[in-house]
Amino acid sequence: MMSKLEAILFDLDGTLVESNRLISESYRKTFLLHYPEMVLSESDISAMIGPPLKAVFEKMNPDPEHVQAMIDTYLRFYRQMEFDTITLYPYVIELLDFLKASGYKIAIVTTKFKASALPSIQHFGIDRYLDLLIGLDDVLHHKPHPEPIEKALKHLGCHHALMVGDNPSDILSGKNAGILTCAVSWSEKKADIELLRPDCWIDDFRQLIEFVRQEETR
Repeated sequence: MMSKLEAILFDLDGTLVESNRLISESYRKTFLLHYPEMVLSESDISAMIGPPLKAVFEKMNPDPEHVQAMIDTYLRFYRQMEFDTITLYPYVIELLDFLKASGYKIAIVTTKFKASALPSIQHFGIDRYLDLLIGLDDVLHHKPHPEPIEKALKHLGCHHALMVGDNPSDILSGKNAGILTCAVSWSEKKADIELLRPDCWIDDFRQLIEFVRQEETR
């Protein structure tokens, strides 16, 4: 018999917050400034969503100063457009209300640095539900490595958890850490995630409430 779930861990961008359009546009503007001759396809941009900025820009030029310049450019564009562009996915607050009332620990595990993740978390009031935020500055190895999830579980004092995400790295990180995984059907990388066989798929967060309730009765 499987032990009861103790914690629900979420990716942020593309999972709780609809920010993929903003991320894509910020990448386009950044590359237009730094590499104006480069033509980026939709698949090029899609491949950049998920990994840390440093990992993306190092592929262009590993020089630390150049990488930092690209990161600074990206963040400048992102912050200029952030609150005019991002939205919460439907039923996020209803889900968080349910999880909090039911006694689950709630954490966000993101490949953003905390300083970049907090503005949208605070803007939508998600911070009042959180027991923990694990950012890129908290770990040596980012998702899909298990370290971010293992660190979250250690801080929360939990062993049995569910990782919810929209990127293959979210699902792999959860599997590598030995916990349950849930994928969102609005992911831009759905075909890649299907190959990883997450424990559940949801079309909206009301279905996650039902999945958690089912796990309570196992």
